Amino acid sequence: RLSDAFIVLGGGIGTTLETLLIWQLLQVKHITDVPLVMVGDMWRELVGWATKHMVGHEPPLAKAEDMQLPRCVSDVGEALALLEPLIIAHNHHEE
Repeated sequence: RLSDAFIVLGGGIGTTLETLLIWQLLQVKHITDVPLVMVGDMWRELVGWATKHMVGHEPPLAKAEDMQLPRCVSDVGEALALLEPLIIAHNHHEE
């Protein structure tokens, strides 16, 4: 496993593409037990768009639980607080 967590800050098309790839790999369980944390309103709005247009599509193009895979937070402090148990566990493992 190459990453213990994915933290996504604001970005452009490339960042969005990479983020959606990680989200899709989590969706199909090619990656498991690795949090995807999206920081900022742009990502919350993206998840809202996906919920409206993919889950809300008839027939649905994604499942409602897929929208729970990324964790959207407002700022880096909130992201670090969310990941604190993982960071502590990693630091204890390194000792």
